[in-house]
Amino acid sequence: MKFLASAPGRIALFGEHMDWVRKYVIAAAIDMRIFMVASEKEGEEIEVHSFPPFKEFESFSIKDPKISENSDLKYVGSVIKAFLIRNEKIKPAILKLVKANEVAMLAKSDSKEEFLDLPIKKGLSSSAALSVVSAASIDIISNYSVNSEEELEKISRDERNLQKYAELAYTGERKILQINCGQMDQYASSFGGLVFIDNTLEPAKLQKIIVKSELPIVIGDTMQQKDTQRILAWLGERFKKGEEKFMEGVKEITRIVLEAKKELEREQVNLERIGELMNENQYYLKNYLKVSGDCPISKSKLDTLIEAALNAGAIGAKLSGSGGGGCMIALTKPNEREAVAKAIQRVGGMPYITRVSEYGLKLKPLA
Repeated sequence: MKFLASAPGRIALFGEHMDWVRKYVIAAAIDMRIFMVASEKEGEEIEVHSFPPFKEFESFSIKDPKISENSDLKYVGSVIKAFLIRNEKIKPAILKLVKANEVAMLAKSDSKEEFLDLPIKKGLSSSAALSVVSAASIDIISNYSVNSEEELEKISRDERNLQKYAELAYTGERKILQINCGQMDQYASSFGGLVFIDNTLEPAKLQKIIVKSELPIVIGDTMQQKDTQRILAWLGERFKKGEEKFMEGVKEITRIVLEAKKELEREQVNLERIGELMNENQYYLKNYLKVSGDCPISKSKLDTLIEAALNAGAIGAKLSGSGGGGCMIALTKPNEREAVAKAIQRVGGMPYITRVSEYGLKLKPLA
């Protein structure tokens, strides 16, 4: 058995940090992915192969995996531990991370599907995508015998499987690696599409939002690294202390998320109103949560990119992810994406014109 698995990154359309404070978020999977080739092997280990500048090889025992905090591949090890916590037996495997330019040749696809790499450490949820694709690959190697594209597609469309992979990924990141994340990233990556996630429950309750209007999105990468774990730890302390400014921000962002959900569910979505709500969400992220350009943990060009996008005609713009660097997103009119992208580039950002990915996990057999 040998197959290609991929999982998308995500943007937080509304509600950054509201997942781990047990509120609501609206996330969108994007057509930029982590790709993994999975195959069977002998022995008692799962081998993981990657590419520079990341750690290129690591192996994990299927009985007692040892995880290095400094390893790029620790997320795979944490998912293996999550399987063991569930008392699920897992089989040895070879998991090989590959780049998008290799995927078209491997998949031998006749379609015109584009394969785009998901940038790492940019606030687009690369760790969750890696965790989801690892969970799916390990589960299929361990519990299925598949010989066709139809069988793999059936696995990837079964919501019980997608729920399982999201839960395994979340357990690995939050409970094993002790990363102060919520459930948004893993669920958005596993299920795909535009999703409203109720994090007051665990497991989270997910509702897909079917939007009939196009949501033209431009991502702006500040090209600056950020220390997500330090930012989350700092915010977590403020939350535990019940800091007045922080809690007021949580209250207002929660209101904005629920208003945005109602608007997105309308028969005819008012993009101008969605843009207004994005700008309002950004106001509270910047001034109350303090995670935008002047974040005290790591200052960045986020505000500069957001301002450039709005001046170029974006309907709404805000940071996406933990903040303190990484990426922002802009909602545009369909014919203004290029202008907004160029404006982001002019002020030193790297623009990506993207769309909401209809599907999360994707699977394809290989020879």
